[in-house]
Order: sequence, then structure tokens, then C-alpha cells
Amino acid sequence: MALQNPYRVVDKPLMARSAVVIDRDFLKHDPGHFHPESPERLKPLLDLTGELDSQSFQLLAPRPAAREEVESCHSNDYIELVQATSETNLYALDGDTLTCRDSFGVGLLAVGGFLKLLDSIAAGEFRNGFALVRPPGHHALRDRAMGFCLFNTAAIGARHIGRHYGAKRILLMDWDVHHGNGTQDAFYQDPSVLYLSTHQYPYYPGTGAVEEGGVGQGEGFTVNIPLPAGCGDEEYLRIFKEIVIPIGGKYKPEWILVSAGFDPHRRDPLGGMDVTERGFGVMASMLLDLAEKHAGGKIAFLLEGGYDLKALKSSVAAVLQEMKGESGGEMQAEKGGEAIRPLIRKILNFQEKYW
Repeated sequence: MALQNPYRVVDKPLMARSAVVIDRDFLKHDPGHFHPESPERLKPLLDLTGELDSQSFQLLAPRPAAREEVESCHSNDYIELVQATSETNLYALDGDTLTCRDSFGVGLLAVGGFLKLLDSIAAGEFRNGFALVRPPGHHALRDRAMGFCLFNTAAIGARHIGRHYGAKRILLMDWDVHHGNGTQDAFYQDPSVLYLSTHQYPYYPGTGAVEEGGVGQGEGFTVNIPLPAGCGDEEYLRIFKEIVIPIGGKYKPEWILVSAGFDPHRRDPLGGMDVTERGFGVMASMLLDLAEKHAGGKIAFLLEGGYDLKALKSSVAAVLQEMKGESGGEMQAEKGGEAIRPLIRKILNFQEKYW
């Protein structure tokens, strides 16, 4: 049964297994003509969510984040800088990150939408959910915008569930094609968040080497998996089966958050990877299983990158299918991925003293 109004969202969720946060207001952030992170990215996702089975999914209206919520990961001066961009039609926070008059408000809505999703899962209203929000966030540092990102939504979300729900073991998986340097930086000294990242390397932003493993109390709680260009489903599946899931199982997370960037897709213009929608579905399935085993099913996906509209829509659909419990089928690691065997050994050798 499809929702009658494709863009209808409600504040009071019905009894459904999964929640999806999306809203037309996210179209208002416009970084200018020809920018990859354009409002057009959201339009196919609005169409997709308008066709969801209302017995399995419920659309949630986002709410703006409060100032103090954003301050959990960003400085007051930086927040004021982004707010000041509301006074001009186009402002460059850096060479890649541009804003318009509505961008600050949309950024707050993206953060608040994710926090509302987490609150709904914590309240037991949903087992899991997907926040289809923009702009992305995983490059944003405490005092600096980077790589299309204004506020680090995933990091703020992790802080939120730690502070409000007492979570002390949060697994934050980032499968975007770019390394989430902002998220890594936020938790580099913090053992309450296990940050794992698969990313093309070397590539923007230049961080995410194997040896970046955290410092102080956070030592061992950053797991970087820098992949060469050209990796596809088989390589990613090997990584998940041999590194991500085993380490995640030892960590025994109370929550799982996923920075779900779909720019590792083979069609994406900004990445050099070869992942398909089926590959994203299998990765999601493995994380959903991990959440069932250790986190009471509590897992929230968050949209990051993904710049080919057709690939973005089909990949998000594959994840939603797994959230619904309809598997697209397993892939066998034995079929390929042998080329990255030396890299896997290197990562496991580095991590063995921690896991």
C-alpha cells in the first residue's frame, strides 16, 4: 500500500518497523549552478519515499536543531559564521562548500531531523530508520566547513545519544567514498564511539590512513580501511566480513549509526569505485544483523554523498529493502576481492593489539 500523498509527513508516528526522515525544505539549500551537491539530489528520493509501503515505513517530519545541540560538536564562532551566510545569496565557506540564504536553516533542519529519528528509535517507536537529509556532514570540523558539509550531523547524533540515553558504545560506520575526517576528529580521543571508515585512498580529503587509530583514551577506537580505486562489491564484502563485522562484534555496540554515502557506486562522477546497489544492500544487511545481535535493533542510516541521481535512488532503495526485511540476496566473498588481501592483513595486523 503506497502513501496517498508522496510528500506527506507526520509528527506522530504510526506503528511501523522503520522511519524515514525527508522533507521538501531540504531542497532550499542551493550551492549554485553546476555544484554536485545540488537540490536535484533529493528529488528522486522524494519520489522514492512517496511509494513506500506504509505498513513498513513511516515518514517523519524533521525539526530544526537547537543551538546547544549543534554546539556539542561545533564552536560558537563557527556556528555564528554559518548563520551570517544567511545574509547573502551565495557565500563560499571554502572552495567546495557554498551556501545561500537558506543554507543555515536547512543545515539545522538536517541535524534536527536526524536527532528526531534517534529519539524515535530510543523511544521504541521504530526499530531503525534512515534520515534522507542534506547537506552532508562528515567532513565538517569543529571550526571549519569542508567538502560540501556545514554541520557534522552524524557526530552530533552520536553525542546526542551518548548524552541523552547514556550510550557508551556507539559504532559509527562510514562507507562514503571520501574519508569522514570531521567525524574521525570528533571522536579521535573518545572510546564511546568506534569509528570505522571504508574510503578511496589516497583521495580527498587526504586523511584516513591505516595508522590513524585514535589517541589517548580513544586509541584503538578508530578503524580506517583505505581502499584503492576500483574496488567493488566483492572487495567491500570481504572488508565487511573480515574487518567491520568481527571488530563490531567484539565492540558490542549499544547503537549503530551509518554515514551512508553512495558515491562509491560505479556510476558516481566523484568517486572511482565499482560498488552496485546490491553491494550497498548487503552491507546494510550485515549492519542490520549486527544491530539485532548487540543493539536491540537500534540502527540509523544517514545520507552523506552520492551524486549520480539514478544510482542514488536505486542504492537508497536497496538499503530500504533490507530495512524492511526483504533481502536482495547474499554475495559470496570467495568469488573475488583477492587483490586486497595484503591490505586486509595490514589492517588486521595494526588492529590486533586492540581487537
